[in-house]
Amino acid sequence: MTAPLLRFRKPLPLIPDLGVAAAIALVVFFLLLGLLVVFVEKVDLKIVLGLLFILLGSTVGLAAIGEAGLSLIAMAVVGAVVVDQMLQHFTGV
Repeated sequence: MTAPLLRFRKPLPLIPDLGVAAAIALVVFFLLLGLLVVFVEKVDLKIVLGLLFILLGSTVGLAAIGEAGLSLIAMAVVGAVVVDQMLQHFTGV
């Protein structure tokens, strides 16, 4: 009896449906933005830039390995941090 040929299967993404990933990203964006606006008075610009580059790098890395849903959620986190910084800048807080 011979063993069948073992074929390597491409791993499935963690969130295969982009619609579900977009809904999760929207929820993450608004929750994080609300938490930042309500509970965090001031975020230093160096911390914001560090988070921005780290999250953008992870977004590109996740998209490169086929995790488009997780990269969409990481982009939502980046957007929330940037919008919070813009709100702080425009309101002068």
